[in-house]
Amino acid sequence: MTRFSANTLIVHGPPGSAPPVMAEALRSAQAERFPEMAALALLPKGDDPGVDSMHFMASCRGEERLVSTCTPVFLQAPLLRGMSLTHRDLTPIARLVADRFFVVARTDSPLAEPGAFLEALPQATTRTGGYFLGGINHLLSLAIAEGTKADVEFIVTESEPAVWNALIEGRIDWGCGVAAEILPHVEAGTMTVVAALDMQRQPSFPDVPTLAELGLPVTFQLWRGLMAPGGLSAEAQQRWHDHFAALRDTQAWRDYLSRNGQADAWLPGDAFRAFLEEEWNWYEKHLGLAGLLPEAA
Repeated sequence: MTRFSANTLIVHGPPGSAPPVMAEALRSAQAERFPEMAALALLPKGDDPGVDSMHFMASCRGEERLVSTCTPVFLQAPLLRGMSLTHRDLTPIARLVADRFFVVARTDSPLAEPGAFLEALPQATTRTGGYFLGGINHLLSLAIAEGTKADVEFIVTESEPAVWNALIEGRIDWGCGVAAEILPHVEAGTMTVVAALDMQRQPSFPDVPTLAELGLPVTFQLWRGLMAPGGLSAEAQQRWHDHFAALRDTQAWRDYLSRNGQADAWLPGDAFRAFLEEEWNWYEKHLGLAGLLPEAA
């Protein structure tokens, strides 16, 4: 396999969010699998998650040694803002992993008591949060509020990591997050995992019941992957596919998946491109139902 001599990975999320965790795992995996290569350079572009990376890649059309982490925000942001720049102007490389969400509360909160969350939620107005309206945190909170007939206030924070600071400081009462985001706080003892938003218990928190077990079958699976600038040659795309396929077979990558409760969801090239179109349609429908899409001019 002909490989690039040096690679740069844009990290589209701010420190404390899940994309930097994945980026570090990819960096370690490349060092393990290809020790002769220059270290994978990480380029933070997470001040406006997803959007900054998309605009940067749009200015680097055809650049073969640049790739970015990506998540559904690459679809949500263009839809919510009516952006002309979308994922269709870039080059989908591969879906890497599937991730699950968990409901968490402050350890000293009544909501954190075993089995109490769904019973307590409708008893009084509670606050949850996320860093933008229409984000996954918001859509999940709407589903939970609807399912419990609860009055839930959604607080917009300045960033994704700020959601957990708001929870610890008492400015919100509960939240929805993935293991990579919540694990440091759970290990520090400041937050308790209440339920998994899946139909099965998750290896990262095996003793935590699913929300369905508690009586509300709200589930969600998040994907994470890689995107490159538009105009990439077929040869360059294939080099990226081969490169990241090789990184999946490393101990560093297996450790990352295990620690963060993620599952391999490898889907390269055209299959990932088709998947993104399905995701686009799903988010367009649900953001429209939530009344969050901008009106057509």
